[in-house]
Amino acid sequence: MHNSQHFPEDFKAFEQQILQAENQIAKATTELFRLELILDRICHEIQDSLGFDFVNISLVMPASNTIEAVHGIGIGKNWVNRARHYLEDDPELRDIQADIVKECHTEIISGQNERFDSWIFETFDHHHLVRIFTPIILIRDESGKILEDWFEQYDWQENFVAKQIGTEKQHTIITMKPIPGYAPPKVIGSVEAGYENCDTKITHKQAIALAKLVAQRALDIRKARLRYVLETVAENARHILKADFTTLHFLWEPQKNHYIYEVCAGCIDHQLLKDFPPRKPSLNGLGWQAILEGKPKFLPDLPKANENSQPSSFNPIALKEGSRTYAAFPLLLNGSNASIEEITALDRDSSNHQHQTSQGQLEPICVGVLYVHFQREHQFNQEELQLGKQFARNAVDAIWHAITYQQMLDKARQLATIHSVAQSLSRIPENADLLGDIAWNTLNVLAADVVTIYAYIQTENHFLPEVSYAGRLKEEQKMKDTKLDQQDVPFLLIKHGENIYASIVSNEPIFKDSAFSQREKIQSVAGVLLRVERDIVGVMFINYRRPHDFSGEEKQIINTLASSAATAIKNQRWLQTLSSIDRQIITTLEEDELLKLIVQQSVQITGAELGTIRLLDSVNKLLVTKVSYPESIPTSQAPKYGTLDKGITGWVATHRQPALVNDVQSDIRYQPCFTNVRSELCVPLLDKDRGVLGVLNVEGRKPQEFDQGDLRRLEILADLAVIAIQNAETKEQLVKTEAIATLGELAGPLVHKINNYVGAIRIWAQDILDENDDGDCSKAFEIFSLANKVLEDAECLKIWLQEQRQPLHLKKVVMQAINRMQISSNIQQNLHIFASLPEVFAGKQQLIYVFDNLIQNAVDAILMKSELGGELSLEARIDEEGFVKITVTDSGVGIARENLEKIFQPDYSTKGARRGMGFGLWWTRFYVERLGGKILVNSTLDAGTKFSVILPIYKSGI
Repeated sequence: MHNSQHFPEDFKAFEQQILQAENQIAKATTELFRLELILDRICHEIQDSLGFDFVNISLVMPASNTIEAVHGIGIGKNWVNRARHYLEDDPELRDIQADIVKECHTEIISGQNERFDSWIFETFDHHHLVRIFTPIILIRDESGKILEDWFEQYDWQENFVAKQIGTEKQHTIITMKPIPGYAPPKVIGSVEAGYENCDTKITHKQAIALAKLVAQRALDIRKARLRYVLETVAENARHILKADFTTLHFLWEPQKNHYIYEVCAGCIDHQLLKDFPPRKPSLNGLGWQAILEGKPKFLPDLPKANENSQPSSFNPIALKEGSRTYAAFPLLLNGSNASIEEITALDRDSSNHQHQTSQGQLEPICVGVLYVHFQREHQFNQEELQLGKQFARNAVDAIWHAITYQQMLDKARQLATIHSVAQSLSRIPENADLLGDIAWNTLNVLAADVVTIYAYIQTENHFLPEVSYAGRLKEEQKMKDTKLDQQDVPFLLIKHGENIYASIVSNEPIFKDSAFSQREKIQSVAGVLLRVERDIVGVMFINYRRPHDFSGEEKQIINTLASSAATAIKNQRWLQTLSSIDRQIITTLEEDELLKLIVQQSVQITGAELGTIRLLDSVNKLLVTKVSYPESIPTSQAPKYGTLDKGITGWVATHRQPALVNDVQSDIRYQPCFTNVRSELCVPLLDKDRGVLGVLNVEGRKPQEFDQGDLRRLEILADLAVIAIQNAETKEQLVKTEAIATLGELAGPLVHKINNYVGAIRIWAQDILDENDDGDCSKAFEIFSLANKVLEDAECLKIWLQEQRQPLHLKKVVMQAINRMQISSNIQQNLHIFASLPEVFAGKQQLIYVFDNLIQNAVDAILMKSELGGELSLEARIDEEGFVKITVTDSGVGIARENLEKIFQPDYSTKGARRGMGFGLWWTRFYVERLGGKILVNSTLDAGTKFSVILPIYKSGI
């Protein structure tokens, strides 16, 4: 039996060996800092020597079992840190890069291919590219030693076999025949290179040159990776302890039942790592004994030797490999060197709970195990074990520093990616597939298998029908055909009200019966609410077909992505809202439809429960509800009228200022209209002169429902509402103006025809008069007089329609209107019109007609009330806004409130069929408004009516 004689007798020499080993490990660790430089040099060497337009390098990440684009030049830099894919076993679900790693072949592809990441392909416009993908490989001999010159002896022409796929485009798969006597190639990444013109040919000669160059540079990449640090540790442990082979296992992944990092040194067969992992804790293996006890364990332990202490009883594979004696050294990390979160994120074994010592210090945490194997019997003494412990302790510190640096690099890269994603989402055009971009970005950042997003309208509690997704689906059509109901997962997540991270889908009630999870074989999923403050704009599901544990750090990343996504969705909806309203304003005259759209969008964009637009009735000082949303609001809760002296809406209209009320119950202005309201946001509708047209109001059933951002958005929508109102009015006026212009053009021919017809009637009447029949003469004379009157009126009509505007004195115009009619003597006239009034700019006959019509209506109203007469008043003055205001007031029958707007319709009359056709007031208001003025009416039944004509003052030279 061999003993410690195989170790240096002089323990100082032994310690010197440990120091040399630590130096080698430290040197290997420093190589990690050179990775970027190495990758950049390789990219330029490939481009310079082979003439490619672009190069991109992707590396395998053992911790996540993914392949990620990490460096590139030319357009190859565009998808660096954006393409990240799981090394899927199912070839139907693999990305091209994962396929290259798994199949270890080289491939030339022109244009599209079903394995390409479709989002990367479309986003970076890869349609025109021709590319070659080749694996970055390492070759080992039977002992596990890396071969550094294998590519020089390899017969590339004979063993690098190309096969053309199809005939239409350039697509070639090149397989590499194995090297006899050596282990299968170890793929650590891939190189993608190519041309931006898909018609450019990539030759087999170029493929060989690329594969050979990449194989040579793979050695440099290997030395700048964490695995090389671990291999250096394993090799030095074998050398110092004079062992035959060593294996190092670092960071246990309980869900997958293996260590993330596993390396060996001196193995006869490199497949040993696959066949000889540390056994489960339940099997009480030697490694787990060392981990649980926190101290080295070895076999055989001669003082305690018995039949159960033979290596075969612990691990028969070790015996098969020739191991006669072996020791397990736990790799213990000082608890003060890392946070619980960091440890948990890396080593999630339930046995590694951290405790405090009696001095309050954290106990060491086990993060792995180092096995030292002898193919001969060997007895360990305490001095050797102590030195082995010292080496393991120093080694794990070096490993941890290397991993910390690697983590810092990964985190920096990930943060840069998240920042880039957030920026790209904010720049997406309003009509682009934003949800698709969010899904694909999330899939690549997290290396998920499938990401699905459902857009949600919170105010209506419904999801939009189309689901957006990223990744490869087993049954894509079923996903497209999905119709959601209240019992489906998206609705259940909304009802749950917070994110859910299910490492095991079957353990989470919301997901366990999910048809999607069962159909797509989902094992782990995160259900994430896309929320901007209280407003939920969608839900996102991040799905994994393999076991996946969501660390605290990953949850933070998901929250950051979700926040950026939700903000981008809300902003896009806002832009789409503005565009939609703009299009409606341009294309429609339907004011009600426009205002209904604005209220609906106001409710949705602010997350309110309901909203209204109320327009100002300036005559009656009322706010009249024009439209409300949702339309299901009971009539009893949506009053038609509101006064200016009551409620928050009245205050806003009166003060021409917005009001944001976080809790209406504590606001004395609040007048309840709708049930259970707690928050209210109201903005005035102001024209360019700050005249009030009405208010836009939204209300919510939670306190502090709205913020300043909602206020700003509502003010913009209010401006659009004003434009919609004024635009509709302008277009209506244009239609009327065009009608008047057309009528004016027709007036000449029409009067000419009237002259002809009436002229003939006059001749016939004159013939009757000449016959001197007394009875007929009387009738003829009446016909003759009326014909003359028609001719006079027709000529006036022609003048009226075609009349040009001129400066006019109002008193003269009003007096001419009064003098044209006979007013009964029992009607008292009160005239207060002064000659000093400023001029107005109008057509003389047209303006006379305006007052003629108003005065005649007043006289008729007085006589309809009483044949005994009444009072008629006309008054003119300059108002406070610099307009001339003329009022015509009567003491007649008055007009019912519900008819005040109807009287201005062209086919409405209160006088009956014999007294009028309802044309006068419509024409009067139209003409006054055409002059830039307005006409107001105020009336009380049985008390009288007052019409106010307000006209702009004429200013010479303007």
